[in-house]
Order: sequence, then C-alpha cells, then structure tokens
Amino acid sequence: MIQPFGELNIHAYQPQRPEGVVLTRLFEHEELRAELVVLPPHSAVPLHTHDNAHELFDVIDGQGVFLVGGVDFPGPAGKCVFVKAGTPHAMRNDSDQPWTVRVTYQQRIYPRHVGKLVGRAIRKRLRLE
Repeated sequence: MIQPFGELNIHAYQPQRPEGVVLTRLFEHEELRAELVVLPPHSAVPLHTHDNAHELFDVIDGQGVFLVGGVDFPGPAGKCVFVKAGTPHAMRNDSDQPWTVRVTYQQRIYPRHVGKLVGRAIRKRLRLE
C-alpha cells in the first residue's frame, strides 16, 4: 500500500560534479511526479513541449535562464515557474555553477480518462492498491 505522505532531502540528490544534465526521479503517484534536474555550467535543455503535462519549476540552487513561450527570463534560486501543457520551453545555464531545479509534472485529465479514474477509485475503496 502506498503511504499517504513522503519526505526526502533534495540536497542529498545533487551530484557534486555533474558531467551533463542529470535527472533524478524524486516521486511518482497517479498523475503527479517530480524530478530533480541539475544542469552543469554552460549546458541546456533544448526547446520542447509536453502536450499532456503541466510543469512547475522550483529553482533550488544556482541560476539559469528559462525560455517559455518565446520569452527569456532569469531563474535564480527561489524562483517558481509554471508552464502550461503544450507550451514550448527550454532551460539554459549560462553560469559557472550548477543549476538545480525541481520539476513537478501534473498530467492533464481528459474525459477519456474517466474509466481509468473510476477504476482506480474502486480499487482504492476495496483496498486492492
């Protein structure tokens, strides 16, 4: 059975000297998942979209640049950025230090998912999950 809570120390997942963009899965539950992304100095995540997932970026450490919907803006520690599903976006670390960002994805729910959601609710009610 999945516990109703979870906790972790994000800083424990940061590589000391990343040799390229490092992705570490932090958690996944139903339509929600999170990853820790570490971009080494002078690296980038190229422009891309997620048609079925909204993203929330929380900058943990360092600084970089977000490109969202054609607009560049700074991403210092403490910055939180929401990217709606289907919006082109990229990340770039122009600094001399690693840039650490937690990315939380939430899958969009469509009417065609109703059967899956009802089945999951029934299994939970019957304690089959």
